[in-house]
Order: sequence, then structure tokens, then C-alpha cells
Amino acid sequence: MTERTRRTVAILIFPDVELLDFAGPFEVFSSVRAVAGTRERLLDVFTVAESMAPVACNNPLTVLPMYTLATMPHADILVIPGGQGTRTAIDRPDLIAWIVARAAAAELTTSVCTGSFLLAKGGLLDGKATTTHWASIERMRAEFPGLEVREATRWVDAGDVVSSSGVSAGIDMALHVVARLYGAEVAAETARNIEYDYWE
Repeated sequence: MTERTRRTVAILIFPDVELLDFAGPFEVFSSVRAVAGTRERLLDVFTVAESMAPVACNNPLTVLPMYTLATMPHADILVIPGGQGTRTAIDRPDLIAWIVARAAAAELTTSVCTGSFLLAKGGLLDGKATTTHWASIERMRAEFPGLEVREATRWVDAGDVVSSSGVSAGIDMALHVVARLYGAEVAAETARNIEYDYWE
């Protein structure tokens, strides 16, 4: 049985982020229990943004971040979501450098949807397989021709980086991470907690 070690999870949010890209993994990770049947959380999950100002998602729900890039605590797991905002974020050297630095300190770095573009920009996918939203597969192959970009898959586990395809696939990816870190039983227990019937 895999030990239920406590970990922290940082989820980056930015203007025009895809809501479910970060909300799905947030719900999964925050639903992992230290002891089955209790409300004691095993993972400390938090959002992080450039400032404490409200962040307008793509839909445009507004979210208040919990930490800034400068003030966030250590994260064992880093989640980089996607959305239209990645098209602007990818041209921010300071943000890409922050992602690279945080990834180096994390046990595991993950992406949802076009968040994988930000990882690729920072060189975090060099020599690794990855995926992204189906509508952005060819764009990713064109912009990063050296990458093995897989299609028709919910997630790709490349060791220290796990990427997922679009939007709802982030839920599957997060459950895969839970299974990898804590075992299939805990992942199944978490899927039941959130009534997600598509996880096997």
C-alpha cells in the first residue's frame, strides 16, 4: 500500500485561463483524503497568480488567487492550465522563468490543455512526449517540431512531467497523478468522492 504522504499543489492562474483546466484538478487534488471516509485533506492545494488582483477566466468568471508568484510556499506538484491566455503568457520570459524554477523544485509538473505550450517554451518537455488540446496539436507540432506530440490520449506521463489534453482531461490527469502517488485504490476513492464515473 502506498503511503499517504502529505504534499502541496500549486495551480497557476492567469487572465483568460480555461476555467475547468484548473478547477478540475483543484477539485480532484483537494478531494484526496488522508484517511478514507474522513474530511481530512491529504493535499494542500492553492492557486497562484502574478498579483492578488482578481483573475478573469475565459468565460469570464473572476477568481481570487490565494498567493502571488513571489509569495507562494513550496509546491510538490505544479499545475499549469491552458486557455486563450497561454497565447499571451508564452511571450512572458519572466513567467516562463518562474515556471522553470518552480518545476525544478517540484516533485512533479503537470499541464492541462495548452498549458503544455508554456512547459515547452521553458524547455521542460525537451526529449519527452506530451499532448495538448486536440485543436492545438498541429500548432504545437509546428511551434515545437522537436517534441513528440501525441493525440487522441487523455494524458501522457513522461516521468517528472505529466500533460493532458483539453479541459475535462485535466480531471483524468489529476486522478492519474493521485493513482501514481498514492495508489489506484486512493484514486478510485477520490473519483467516487467527486462522483466521476469515467475513471478506471
